[in-house]
Amino acid sequence: MKTQLLEDAVLSEMNLNKQYGIFNGNMMMLLSDEDKSFVEKIQNICLEKEEEIGGTRGHNKLDVYDLFPWAGSHGLINRTNEYPHRDDLEIGLKPEILRQWTMDIFNPQLSMALGASVLAINPIAHHNEGKDPLVNDLKDLLDGKKIGCIGITEPLQGSDAVNMKVKAEKVDDRIVINGEKCYTTNSPKADICVVYAVYNPEDPRGTMVQGASHKDWATGFKAERIGIPSVNKLHIGKTIFTDSHIPTDYITGDNGAGYEILFEGLVPERIGIAAECVGNMWGAFTLASIYTTVRKQFGEKILRHQAVGMSVMAKYHARLTTATMALLKLAETYDAKKEELADIPPTMNPLVATSSHMKEYCSYLNHELCYELMHAMGGTGVTDQTKMPHYQGLSEISEVVGGTRNVQLLIGSRTINTMVKMA
Repeated sequence: MKTQLLEDAVLSEMNLNKQYGIFNGNMMMLLSDEDKSFVEKIQNICLEKEEEIGGTRGHNKLDVYDLFPWAGSHGLINRTNEYPHRDDLEIGLKPEILRQWTMDIFNPQLSMALGASVLAINPIAHHNEGKDPLVNDLKDLLDGKKIGCIGITEPLQGSDAVNMKVKAEKVDDRIVINGEKCYTTNSPKADICVVYAVYNPEDPRGTMVQGASHKDWATGFKAERIGIPSVNKLHIGKTIFTDSHIPTDYITGDNGAGYEILFEGLVPERIGIAAECVGNMWGAFTLASIYTTVRKQFGEKILRHQAVGMSVMAKYHARLTTATMALLKLAETYDAKKEELADIPPTMNPLVATSSHMKEYCSYLNHELCYELMHAMGGTGVTDQTKMPHYQGLSEISEVVGGTRNVQLLIGSRTINTMVKMA
């Protein structure tokens, strides 16, 4: 913030503590006492950090990757996986979503960076087979001592994630990978990339492999940052593998197992993106609620003007609340049926379509809501006076990450066709 536009009385009201207070009020009837206590623990950790960095001014200057050790030390990077070396907070999809919403309101770009690291954490947590090197990687990623990313998308393949061209070759006690990935969130900053490749591009399903490549190895991966102005704090990269060696102990899925793991990861990834969108919307909504209540125009609180209060704030509050309830229900269902789902082949998981629908709907609403609420705040909404540009920026890419809107709708249409055949 170079030049202050708003008076201190208004700026002082738009603080994280008040944002959390509004969020908590909206969650009052949706969460159990245990859930509320869990959320409050995380909020208190974030409020201490908010004071330390100096609020919005601090967020504008912040390198979000510097906060990984802080988040990891408090168990705030992921709550879906058991920590193999400590027990911090509750575990499950619902606690993970609540953690994510709380972190999104605090700093949406940090939350997305953490989420990208989680995409490396998940396969290592589920497929380490007791290999000490992978278990150690898991501990470091959960503790925020190392930053992770996942290499799926390729420059010429785009949304066609299955038919990969990045080549893997077995050499003695390791595999060697060559090729490029793109849109890899965190890769320019990452220490570990969980990467997919194929032994035979003509048979990607049967020969797909997954392993953990380390940047500090003599031959590892390198990354070049892609410029995406909407999320200027995130490092999203083109990731280049040139004779990248992955030892056997760092392979999480071999000889076609990578294909199963790829689909296994898509459901939690898309639910996670949907959750991130909802958390981002709560950040934007709580901020706009404060602003339109404390600011007056034409002798009235901005919220009292029908064009803002009813046509924007109330309208999107209703839609956001609906999306929130839907995600909470999905999380409760997922946690209750976790063991049952584990016995179903990933490609047949009934939540594949549901997660795609949630991702498509929440990301679309995220973009629309943040745009409208930003303008409800007038000129202030587009300046660095508040966090609104951070929420708006993230919303601009949410429909693209994790599979574009049309990919999600394609999955939905195929599911409808399958259900009709099975009826």
